[in-house]
Amino acid sequence: LCSEGMLGWLAFDEAEGREALDRSREMIREIEARVRRRAVVFPTGNEVVAGQIVDTNTPLIRARLEREGYHVDERPPLADDRLLIEAALRAAVLDEGYGLVVTSGGVGAETKDCTIEALQGVDSRASVPYICRFEKGQGRHAKDGVRIGVGRAGTALLLSLPGPNDEVEPGLEAALSALAEDGEPAEIASAVAAVLRERLTEKMRDHHGAEA
Repeated sequence: LCSEGMLGWLAFDEAEGREALDRSREMIREIEARVRRRAVVFPTGNEVVAGQIVDTNTPLIRARLEREGYHVDERPPLADDRLLIEAALRAAVLDEGYGLVVTSGGVGAETKDCTIEALQGVDSRASVPYICRFEKGQGRHAKDGVRIGVGRAGTALLLSLPGPNDEVEPGLEAALSALAEDGEPAEIASAVAAVLRERLTEKMRDHHGAEA
């Protein structure tokens, strides 16, 4: 009787069995490491879909991730539709096997902004801290603030960044630094939000200084 599957293990002595198990564990670790390094980037926004705004975020995100050793794929822009974005996130993780999924845009306080809600549809426990708060119903603010999001689906990390290019870059840097320290979603989200709050404070200071 010859078998390359589990039956073949019956003929192993104890040392051979341990060696085979060690090889299997090492293969699993290698596969998991490769999956973690597979990333996909989704820009979002009706204006991006229509071509009214040029997507400068995806090239920036891709270049930065590739410098960190990720294999990065790009996807066409997603319209501001919660169910559409949620389905794309699920497919990226469950069907396509990505270990890191990054979105840009759709985290604001307007009615059309729904990326955070889509993230929560995939991971109800996702960490979604505020960057800034608003009075709900004031102007175009249908929601009470701007948030970023970090969640998990299986072993994959989901990262939802803002749309402005000058916020994507520092936000991504903060996320990568926290990831390098094996941070959990809440820790990564906290690091990203802190950097972006500081960035927003600087913008407001510069704006008021220019007005003066």
